[in-house]
Amino acid sequence: MKRFYNEFYGILFGFLLCGLLGFAEITSAQPLMNWMPDILSESTSQAVYLPDYSYAGYRWGEQSFPEFETMVNVQDYGAIPNDGDNDTDALLKALKKAHQVDGPVTLYLPKGRYILTDILYLERSNIIIKGDGSGPDGTIIYCPLQLSELPTPADMKELEEYLHTYHKKQNGVPYSLYAWSGGFIWPRVKGKRVKAYMEKYNTKPDILTKATTGERGGHWLVVTSPKSLNPGDMVKLNLFNREGEHSSLIDHIYDNQAGNLKVGVRHWQNPDIPLVSQEVTVQSVSGDTIWLKEPLLNDVRPEWTPTITAWPHHENVGIEHLRFEFPKTTYRLHHVERGYNAIYLTSLSHSWVYDVNVHNGDSGVLTDDCANVTIQDVGVSGTGYHYGVMMGEVHNILANNIRINADCVHSLSFNTGATNCVFTHCQVNVSPRLDQHSGANYQNLFDDIRVKVKSPDHEYIDYGGAGYWKPSAGAFTTFWNIAVDYTFEHPHEDTLDVKGVPDGPSARLIGVHANYPIKISYRPNAYFEGINRNDCRVPSLYDYQLAKRLGKI
Repeated sequence: MKRFYNEFYGILFGFLLCGLLGFAEITSAQPLMNWMPDILSESTSQAVYLPDYSYAGYRWGEQSFPEFETMVNVQDYGAIPNDGDNDTDALLKALKKAHQVDGPVTLYLPKGRYILTDILYLERSNIIIKGDGSGPDGTIIYCPLQLSELPTPADMKELEEYLHTYHKKQNGVPYSLYAWSGGFIWPRVKGKRVKAYMEKYNTKPDILTKATTGERGGHWLVVTSPKSLNPGDMVKLNLFNREGEHSSLIDHIYDNQAGNLKVGVRHWQNPDIPLVSQEVTVQSVSGDTIWLKEPLLNDVRPEWTPTITAWPHHENVGIEHLRFEFPKTTYRLHHVERGYNAIYLTSLSHSWVYDVNVHNGDSGVLTDDCANVTIQDVGVSGTGYHYGVMMGEVHNILANNIRINADCVHSLSFNTGATNCVFTHCQVNVSPRLDQHSGANYQNLFDDIRVKVKSPDHEYIDYGGAGYWKPSAGAFTTFWNIAVDYTFEHPHEDTLDVKGVPDGPSARLIGVHANYPIKISYRPNAYFEGINRNDCRVPSLYDYQLAKRLGKI
């Protein structure tokens, strides 16, 4: 992947240089790399804030995924592929052995079809679960049971109580535990509470220090006592709304436009739970100032009682070269999915999912409580899904080359609490829905996405979520080089009206184009540039920002 980026940006730099020196003439017959967006110029960027998305992904996009030589082969523990027998006991024995290995380890599943009827929990750092390919002739994990048929994990008891207490139903049918959580491969910190649902389960956090000052986009924080922080620590910065409904923090998240938006009660209902959090990495400590690897999402002000807390998590966890298959069924109701979920990532940093296909699932990849994870070369196919890939309460997640070939309620989703996350180089071929799902998700990027749309009425810029978490998104969501292939012929209007998000402030839409002229409605205060242009010199904002940060252009 890095070799591709190096070659690509060598070519890109050549085009840029030729354009600047007048050595290349670009005509209408040569549409590629013709237009440089103004928002990337220094003069415009000072007035129009554009987040730096280049820190998303494994090791901030700076390193390749590692390989671990020590191997635990599941066949040595009785897992025999293609014999039609249940392999669960053997897989669990092999997984247990892998957890006991001192040092990095790979749990290896050779080619063939394995039957799994229980959850494989990955509960340590430096572990890879690896197959021999994601195609039909690779390593197949077949899950004949739905998660709802298994004993309820202890991790899900609070959610179960929440759904029951508040009578959560869809068309009279109770919500499933597994509509947005759970998976047959499930990395976790055992016993850790991943998401807060019920106030009575709140516990006192492990506060390392308090912060006083910081600036959005900056790499530093002033703290009251730095003695508990060391270079290399990955910790969580928390901001609280203790000002109520008309909070300055709410205004900040929504770029000072909250007064013109319908803001849900969850923004002020729980003053002891952070309204927004961000995982940050300490690079150095100087006096009462800590320098961070990642730029800050928000200003840091005393009135938001900012704290820095410990963040228990695992790292260097990999899931790769696998294919998941589930029984072919008819999609049920929204939020009452059976639980044919492949992967649920929780409490991870600097980890990855690579070369994975999911067939006939309810959800492909779900995430919560993660930072700097790469989800790459993932395909979703078969029957209807709730989520293709969902970014939940996570930060700096990179989803690269996601291929959606199934009807999903939410194809690619930025969900409650997702911040500075990226979908890039993705293709959605069936009923595309680029989703922003309410709940203070903001500063996320849809980048170099290709979608196919069969109907002029299909709304591919999607938004959802419960009213108590509205607006649909916070400030500075970015759509960059979105290509729409309308597969119908002869639209009724010369210009197609595209319905964007009505309550997503200060979005940035650059280079959204289609094979018919389009006009986009997006409110409030959206920045538009290059609508109906397909000739951007920067086809991927993420790639451009990463290459620029690493000094490659």
